[in-house]
Amino acid sequence: MNVLVIEDDARIANILRKGLLEDGHQVELSYRGDEGRDLVTSEHFDVVVLDVMLPGVDGFSILKHARTARRAVPILMLTAKDSMMDIVHGLDLGADDYLTKPFQLEVFLARVRAVGRRGHIPQQVQLSVGNLILDRNNRTASRGEEQIELTRKEYVILELLMRRVNQVVTRDQIIQAGWGYDADVRDNTVDFYMHSLRQKINRKEQPSSIRTIRSLGYLLEHSE
Repeated sequence: MNVLVIEDDARIANILRKGLLEDGHQVELSYRGDEGRDLVTSEHFDVVVLDVMLPGVDGFSILKHARTARRAVPILMLTAKDSMMDIVHGLDLGADDYLTKPFQLEVFLARVRAVGRRGHIPQQVQLSVGNLILDRNNRTASRGEEQIELTRKEYVILELLMRRVNQVVTRDQIIQAGWGYDADVRDNTVDFYMHSLRQKINRKEQPSSIRTIRSLGYLLEHSE
């Protein structure tokens, strides 16, 4: 999908951009409300991620402008304004979904995919690495005929590793995916989940498919 992110916090915007690119999307960033408003109504995007507190023009005004101009693009509101009245106001103006900060990156990506489906954009619903299969619709994993029982965080980490098969995934990327971009997570917590994940997806008398890359992170290895 072609995704427009309107977010004035450069750090958050870059995290979202990186996550969206790794999820297979094209991304354009806008850091100002007035520029973002013009992009929403003049360019073709499959999904718009829209912050509320923006310089120039606020997100609610952009949303109202887009719907008044009969732009049917799915819009995900992303904001720290989490009061019930703000959420209701955004949805009443025509937002398709509303996600409050702080958030988990994988939850954000799932929300983007969900609002994109409303626009009839084809989605990759199954990831496969050899005989390891991840069904993103049902959030289930299997290896051959065997179902693998995963916790929510294990599922999120495995999806990240499978999307970046044969590439190093850093500890920071795992923490952003599993706990959120502002989370304070100890290294031994990440180690615990990686050990548990290895135990569940590895097969006896075979080398581990998840390698630890010292001082960098982890890599899900697969050879054709």
